[in-house]
Amino acid sequence: MVSNLETIGLGVNDRAGFEKLVTGLAEAAREGLSTPVGDYAVWRSRSGAEVWLHIAPASSDGPDAVREILGITPFFDGSSKVPLNVTERINRPDDNAFEGAYQAWVGVGQAGVAEGDYPLVFDAVDFAAFSSQNLPASCYARISGFCRELKAFDNEAAFNDAQREGPGFAARSFFPVGLFAESETSADQFITPRAPSSNALINGVVKGHRELINELTGQPFHWLEVESLAATFDVVASPSVISGVIRPGGIVQASCWLFGRILK
Repeated sequence: MVSNLETIGLGVNDRAGFEKLVTGLAEAAREGLSTPVGDYAVWRSRSGAEVWLHIAPASSDGPDAVREILGITPFFDGSSKVPLNVTERINRPDDNAFEGAYQAWVGVGQAGVAEGDYPLVFDAVDFAAFSSQNLPASCYARISGFCRELKAFDNEAAFNDAQREGPGFAARSFFPVGLFAESETSADQFITPRAPSSNALINGVVKGHRELINELTGQPFHWLEVESLAATFDVVASPSVISGVIRPGGIVQASCWLFGRILK
């Protein structure tokens, strides 16, 4: 399976390559965001690709104090501005203090009321910055789908023809796959529901498309502006996961992981 980093042109071959990449990104980061748990250092590419590094507070005082990188979250800063009614924070067992997801409803709902057109879950690159926000809360967010698979069709007729077997989807539709997480059974037979994931299936019309190059590695990737049900999303994909030819006005089906950033 393609990695989230490869999806934005930052693919590496092994652990050593990953560690070298993260160190280089940290050294090249020129922006930051302070939070109650530490700082995000943000590396931005001219292509729109981003990596948010999680920087823990210094373990001691003084000029030689070491600040540990606890993790990273990738992102793509595109053009989407999705209206949301955020209803719930989601923390998963392996998350550090900088990581987390939101469950939300797409669409402008009544302030303080959990409603909208349909629900979704997205990993928030700036999660720690909003740890004290009262929920539910209405906002806009930039939402980017990082593709595991992307199928492109010339038009709606071709999209419909490809669905003759099995369940069919509308050309503009959204399915929040991650909200249907399976429960897991522990050794003592207690059944615990898993936290929802940010997996989603986006079907929509291609309103914009560019093949981009990440200048740090020279690796290509694709950006699409996809008009789906009640919202337009940014979608990014490695060439290796694309089948068919992406055409303006055509239809795509993107199986992806959603990352988002709350817009001020």
